Amino acid sequence: MIVIVTDTTAYLTRREAKELNTLHIPMTYTTGGRTVQENHAELYTEINREDFDEDMKTSQPGMSTILHRFARLRATACEVLCITISSRLSGTYSNAVVCARELGDKGIRVVNSRTSAAGMAIMIREARRMIDAGMTLDETADALLALRDRIMTYFSVRDLTPLRRSGRLGFVRQSVGTILNQRPILTCKDGAVVCCDVARGTNEQLRKLAERVPGGAADVVVQCAANRETAERLAMVLSERLGRIPDIRTIGPVLATHLGFDVVGVAWLEQETH
Repeated sequence: MIVIVTDTTAYLTRREAKELNTLHIPMTYTTGGRTVQENHAELYTEINREDFDEDMKTSQPGMSTILHRFARLRATACEVLCITISSRLSGTYSNAVVCARELGDKGIRVVNSRTSAAGMAIMIREARRMIDAGMTLDETADALLALRDRIMTYFSVRDLTPLRRSGRLGFVRQSVGTILNQRPILTCKDGAVVCCDVARGTNEQLRKLAERVPGGAADVVVQCAANRETAERLAMVLSERLGRIPDIRTIGPVLATHLGFDVVGVAWLEQETH
């Protein structure tokens, strides 16, 4: 049996994790002097800004935690497909690779998703579909490496300060995000966050995000942190464009700390070209 292991930045609900036969390894965050483990997505229907402070820190899963999870699964003869947040956003992938080597690599494959949040959830669903279709561990992992370039993620924030402070933002002009009412349009490119456009005001921000999504896109998901109302507006704009209402998912505190609590975005799986 192949068990999927991922970190909590995929933000799966308990029901999704059970249906997908997926186990998560928690990221942690420190706020108010307390260290807290992230949990399943339904606990973050909307992030409460008041629960966090400006000095909040986040931590990737330690190698001992990952090693313990891998070892227990291998001891029960399960194979492990580990899908992690982008290696350019966290050291989780590197830690998982080291742990797999520690156990001899046999029966364990670690995949760098080059994305996070809904993009990871899409990849996990595709992985489970492949496994259920009879693909082996190696076949599934190799197919995911080809698939990840078709997972698109675009998002926008009002303030780039959290991203700049976290060091997870590629080259962006200093003026972007500082001019009144200017909203950068960001994407994950090769696993890193980069700026690809700028919008003026919320209406143009939502329109430009929606225009990125092609008509044939599958698994379209809107994402937000503490601004559910804005996410619902984006979902309605997308529904007019696509003819269907996309799901809305809330990111948890770890990503909200680095992206900002006003983040809103969209992720989808592009059609395969032949």
